[in-house]
Amino acid sequence: MNWKIKALLQKLLSFSKIGDTLNHVPATLNKNYHYHVALYQTHECIRKFNYCTIDLAKGKTALEFGTGYSLISSIVLSLLGFKKIITVDITKDISFSTVKKQVHYLEDPEALKLIVSSSIYAKQEILEKIKVLKKATTLEAVLNLQHIEYIAPYTFKDLYSYSKEIDYIASQVVLEHVHPEVLDELFKFTKDALQEDLFCVHTINFIDHFTNPGFFQDPSISEFNFLKYADTDWNFWAGNTIAYTNRLSYLYYLELCKKYDLNVLDFIGENYKERIELDATQIHSDILAKYNPNIDIEDLTKYQRGTLIISK
Repeated sequence: MNWKIKALLQKLLSFSKIGDTLNHVPATLNKNYHYHVALYQTHECIRKFNYCTIDLAKGKTALEFGTGYSLISSIVLSLLGFKKIITVDITKDISFSTVKKQVHYLEDPEALKLIVSSSIYAKQEILEKIKVLKKATTLEAVLNLQHIEYIAPYTFKDLYSYSKEIDYIASQVVLEHVHPEVLDELFKFTKDALQEDLFCVHTINFIDHFTNPGFFQDPSISEFNFLKYADTDWNFWAGNTIAYTNRLSYLYYLELCKKYDLNVLDFIGENYKERIELDATQIHSDILAKYNPNIDIEDLTKYQRGTLIISK
């Protein structure tokens, strides 16, 4: 399907209070949706955590940006041994029914093996925690059992009240949806909140989301198609609350780390699907203006996804 059709549909949905929920519905129609979400969230949560050296036996607090429609990653952080998890988002999208549909997949052999491999708890203790969790009858009970604070919508003022107790910050394909001005606030908060030798891990997707798999995918365009457009033009198509992406490459995030004197322990760039190359000469000047003029333009399309690992 041509990406502009999806863009217009999302633009129309953005005018509705339930537009984002309706936009999410097609993905949930897959009968294996909850299974795939649970395993994906588990895998990615533990993958990011394993880049760090955090002693969970000493009682640590995690902050997750972008809860989304699944609470699985927060629950997994609890099962790993974090004593408190603060998970935040700009809208409140978690439902108890979704938690109930997904939580039992944590007993799946693949998911359970991953959790056990990095947890401070033994396998039987983890299974007991999941068993108790499955008996919960409300979302509030789930949050209390797992020591999770769910703040949606949140402000940075909310987060600063926790800043002295945060040991680990993480997000999963969230930062590409954050406006540059808010990104600046987030990285400043990271500088202020992170204590010495503690960690922050963000996985960021750098590609045009109209190329993502699914019924509405446009397989004819480059995964960096959106770099061809002026800011005003792209804002017409995708400058709404449902479709917004900031169109920034990994270079921008590295510059934010430099600005706030955050130590980049590693950046792991990935190309995870077949590439349709975009000629660098097609990248619009509005995109180039966001970077140092001495950059290698080819770097703007170098990676489809990346994981940024930083400390104070």
